Amino acid sequence: MKDRTTLIDGDRIRDRLVNLVRIPSITGDEEQAIRHIADWLSDGGAEVDYWYDGIGRLLMDPAYPGHEVERAWVPVVAGMIRGARPGPTVLLTGHVDVVPPGDYEQWSRDPYSGFVDGDRVYGRGASDMKSGIAAALEAFETFARGPRDFPGRVVLIAVPAEEDSGLGTLAAIRRGWTADAAIVTEPTCRDGYPEIIVAHAGAMSCLLEIPGAAAHASKRLKGESALEHYLAVHEVLRNAEAAVNANETHPLMQELQLPYATNVGLIRGGSWSSTVMDSLQVELRIGVTLNETTAEAKERFERALTEGLSHDRWLTEHPPRLHWRAAGFGSAETPSDHPLVDYLGDAGQVAFGERPHIAGAPYGCDMSAWVRIANTPTVLYGPGDIVQAHAADEWVSLTTTLKVTQALVRTTASLLELDPSALQLSGTRKASV
Repeated sequence: MKDRTTLIDGDRIRDRLVNLVRIPSITGDEEQAIRHIADWLSDGGAEVDYWYDGIGRLLMDPAYPGHEVERAWVPVVAGMIRGARPGPTVLLTGHVDVVPPGDYEQWSRDPYSGFVDGDRVYGRGASDMKSGIAAALEAFETFARGPRDFPGRVVLIAVPAEEDSGLGTLAAIRRGWTADAAIVTEPTCRDGYPEIIVAHAGAMSCLLEIPGAAAHASKRLKGESALEHYLAVHEVLRNAEAAVNANETHPLMQELQLPYATNVGLIRGGSWSSTVMDSLQVELRIGVTLNETTAEAKERFERALTEGLSHDRWLTEHPPRLHWRAAGFGSAETPSDHPLVDYLGDAGQVAFGERPHIAGAPYGCDMSAWVRIANTPTVLYGPGDIVQAHAADEWVSLTTTLKVTQALVRTTASLLELDPSALQLSGTRKASV
């Protein structure tokens, strides 16, 4: 078929996006959203693989990325369309889990309303990344519902557990799902135009326990305030963050204001207003650079913490206790001159009237698993805007979602015409474990 974009149904994209937003698929509770996608894939005539991986098996995996949300099962769905002759496998993939909506008072309407206002769909996950899932699903279905006169295979995989770890993608890879090229439809729009993300930072989370010594508030100087000692730790964190960013040399990452952020997300401490705080817990998010594994990033962070606090008497004698949590799969990069990037650039130009900017991203995502574990050339390209992600009144443009779908269809069709050997990544990627 010459132009499969004529098979795209904008109303179906909108309806599915609204349906997905109305499912509160907060990380750890993604089964309903996965089941909806499995039904849609089955209705479209795809071969469907819908399964549950036990958390126990994934915990034993050498590449286990950690996780923050407790769960017993990891539900995943994959759909596949086979072409008429041998060729490469092209994967479209994304996650269905969303972060909690936060303070409902900051929302203009129910976070799970899926409210449509003109060109916009509002709700938690609209931008990150249910619009990307809707676009990928519609692009996939142009190959399912249209003539299957193409070479190779087209695969769609919807996963849970991206927001806290990456367990869903690890489960898919261990299930045997591989590809010659992959597009993760994460939110990559800037000023209304989606960029092609070819490199991204990694992200790890940890818990720091800062010890103190209790005393009556009226005798504050007799105690050791964990809060005041944390201020020394915080200064070390900021100095370490500045150092790692100052050492970055990759041009795409240098374009970013802060490619590797250290963020203090949660602080808990104390037991009584009249007692000197004897313990404080801090939950952190730490960036992983392009040229290091998560293991190397952990070592770098621990060394910076030890060296930075070496002149603090209390914290040297009572060092903070560090507990690593989720580490994801680290950072990742696909060469900017890879055919996947070229074809997606061509398709993006047709859809949007200008060639998409090639960029790096400061956040971690499932791209790293496909690159580092599956050795699959992978990029990010999707209709959402990272500025909207995790924000109140999150929204996405339906027009942008439709145009991204068109670009995905054209890119997939072009990649299917290549010999699989033309898509291979040269060399091997550093393992993240």
